[in-house]
Amino acid sequence: MSAPQLKLGLIDRVARYSRYLLLLPGFVLILLFLLIPLSMIITISFFERFTIAGPENFTLKNYIAFFTSPQTPVILLNTFGMSLLACLITFLLGYPMAYFLVFRVKSARARFFVVSLLLVPFLIDWSVRVVAWLPILGESGIVNYALMSLGVIKEPLELLFGRSALLIIWPQTYLLWMIFPSYLALTRIDPDIINAAKVLKAPPHRVFFDVTFRLSLPGVVMGFIFVFVSALGDYITPALWAGGIQTLGRQLRMALRCRALYDSGSDSLTHTLPAPEGG
Repeated sequence: MSAPQLKLGLIDRVARYSRYLLLLPGFVLILLFLLIPLSMIITISFFERFTIAGPENFTLKNYIAFFTSPQTPVILLNTFGMSLLACLITFLLGYPMAYFLVFRVKSARARFFVVSLLLVPFLIDWSVRVVAWLPILGESGIVNYALMSLGVIKEPLELLFGRSALLIIWPQTYLLWMIFPSYLALTRIDPDIINAAKVLKAPPHRVFFDVTFRLSLPGVVMGFIFVFVSALGDYITPALWAGGIQTLGRQLRMALRCRALYDSGSDSLTHTLPAPEGG
């Protein structure tokens, strides 16, 4: 085979696999910062301790203690149940808004304005947003004051320091993570497909479910993943506004804090106690 033919063959091979090279930077990041740390955590969980020299004393007691603990079903139900409910509420609020922006708002300037308004809460410091829930959902807050003024209720509702607080705060916090993927998926739908379904006399609900919603499903799935993972790892909101209900994130935080206090106490005790004198 001549040199030009080898060169053309090499170019064809590079062109064939070049699209996979675009995945390389993301794959390296996932490998370094997700897969390798996760494999290390799983490995450490099967040993009593892990030192610089390596793991020591293989054991299953960590898993036995977790699955036999009476608190485990409650923690799992609180964590996954509340996270799924937050995803569902966020979807019911976010998808119609994304649909409205794509198919009802014709002006690009108006779309940009609405999206900018959605970004405004994220320009405020997180600590300010957390404290702001007290004058909104507290017993003397805006919501209770409005409901009592309208005669809907006679006594203030306990909206904070309970499970209902999570179902209000989480959807508001993560609503944007549901709107944006759904919005992007809806904008990629070819309008001719929807028009073709209408020309073929498909009912409006069939056009929506069989065409619009089905084609936007990848964006909805991404929104569910974003919201679910964010709520799953949140331990501050349940600790502050949900009455301290037990979740996986909060239990992990408490375990790490107890371990840090234990190590700190051990070091302090070691430095405080006098060293034994030689014989």
